[in-house]
Amino acid sequence: MGEIKLLNNITKDVPQSKIEQYKLYVEMMDKISERRAATNSFFVALNTVVITLFGILRNENVKYNWLIIVGGLSISYIWGYTLKSYKLLNTGKFKVIHEMELELHFNCYAYEWQILGNGKDKNKYLPISHVEKIVPIVFAVIYILAGIFMILFA
Repeated sequence: MGEIKLLNNITKDVPQSKIEQYKLYVEMMDKISERRAATNSFFVALNTVVITLFGILRNENVKYNWLIIVGGLSISYIWGYTLKSYKLLNTGKFKVIHEMELELHFNCYAYEWQILGNGKDKNKYLPISHVEKIVPIVFAVIYILAGIFMILFA
């Protein structure tokens, strides 16, 4: 396993502009992670509203219930697609950060990734993207089961 390059005289070896670019890029990546969390909260709330609406209207007009189910499935699909997009974006940003670290003589993110088994050892690290992609699927299954319930007991 590689070793971390220690932060020795970084300001003498690396132009300040590169250090500032690195800091800005890491900050931007962190903001994307914050947006990702906010997006997840939004979709959980939206799905909760849709399921509640279905529960309230389940004995009413069946036509509207089908619209609610299709809407819920669409929301779940869009959520899953959005999560995949965030995952790909973060993967790209980490690659750029690793490249920047080569010039900075301080490879903390690359070293951390090595310690975590490069994401391949589930005993060391389970990517949150693997966990969070299950949630839209769970909601989609709920909508499918609701549709089956409507067919069987309508």
